Amino acid sequence: MAGAISKNARRGEAQDLLSRWGGKIIMKSVFEKGKMRHYAVCEKSGNQSRRPKDLM
Repeated sequence: MAGAISKNARRGEAQDLLSRWGGKIIMKSVFEKGKMRHYAVCEKSGNQSRRPKDLM
């Protein structure tokens, strides 16, 4: 389970999270509109979400 770890902490590969499609969930960051945005991506299916929990 994801637990109480922030999106920023997950960005550093501290955990291996698995999605419901069986792929590894990785966190990515992008700088857009003057802000840093973090989002989760399933490596297997390519689905994106704001939080890793939404892909589990």
